[in-house]
Order: sequence, then C-alpha cells, then structure tokens
Amino acid sequence: MGKILLRFIDICRLKAAPQDLPSSKLLMSFTLLAYGMVALMLTEGEKGLGIATQVAVVDTLILAGLAYIVLWVRDFTERYVQVLTAMAGCIALLELLLWPLLMMQQYGAGDGGTFFIVIATILLWAWLIWQVAIIATIFKHGLDTSIWMALIIAFFYIFLSYRVMRTLFFSPEVATAVPVT
Repeated sequence: MGKILLRFIDICRLKAAPQDLPSSKLLMSFTLLAYGMVALMLTEGEKGLGIATQVAVVDTLILAGLAYIVLWVRDFTERYVQVLTAMAGCIALLELLLWPLLMMQQYGAGDGGTFFIVIATILLWAWLIWQVAIIATIFKHGLDTSIWMALIIAFFYIFLSYRVMRTLFFSPEVATAVPVT
C-alpha cells in the first residue's frame, strides 16, 4: 500500500502517469471512496451532513462520468480504471491540503485580519494551478494527447464541476427586497 501511495504522490508531483498505477477495480473503488470522503469532510462543516453527503456523491459521479465520456470519445475506455483511479486518488490527496488553507481563510475573515486572507488566497490560487496541472497530466497520458488539449479538458472538468455544484448546492442566498420609500 505504501508503494501505491508513493505512486499517487509521484503523479501529484508530475513525475508519474496513470498507467504507472495498477489497473485494479478495488483500488479504483477505494480511491473513489477516499475522494467522496474528502469532499464530505470539506463540505460538512458548512452545509451539514445531509447536504454534504449529496455533494460528495454528485461530485464523485461527475468525476467518474466525465472521465468515462472523455475516454469514450477517444476510444480509450480500456484506460478508464487507471485514469479514474489516478484522478480520484490525486485529487483526494490534493484536497486534503486544501482544508488548512480554507481554515486559514476563515480565520482571517473572522479574527485574523487581512494578512491571513491574502496569504490563504495566494496559496489557494497556487493550489488551483497545481490541481489543473495534475488533472491535465492525467488526461494527457490517458488520452495520448497534447498538453494543450489536456489543459482544455482539465479546465472544462473544473468549470463543469464548479457550475454543477454551485447550481445544485451553493446557490447564493436571495436577498429580500427593501421597499423604496
């Protein structure tokens, strides 16, 4: 298990590819469960257990569905297990790093002041760029495509995931109209 964890870390460091992982449905299931649990953990404090569970399930389905569709378009569905395993495992690891950044940002918004908000925001942008690079690298290897096409697909995945989650679960509160006198 330690070698597999190191392989995920190597993929996150852009030093390995999804084909370096074993093609195991058990490992894929484990990484999807880890991905969902991290999504649940990140959302539960803000939305409660019921909504957080729904977020985790929908987010996991988006990840699995988009990976399959992209591979199906290129006729590489035989790579699905390794690509999905790499994406779920790497994003779960990366999102574990997101948690302290979000806590730092909340602390800055509460009592810590502007310094913590600025530092957290800079680190969040770096985290997002790193996430895009990892997803693009996985798609580059999984689809045998250029890094540019892989970047487009990675941005599309992140945009689609964000929009679906925002629409379903994080809609802005509707402000009540104040009568004009």
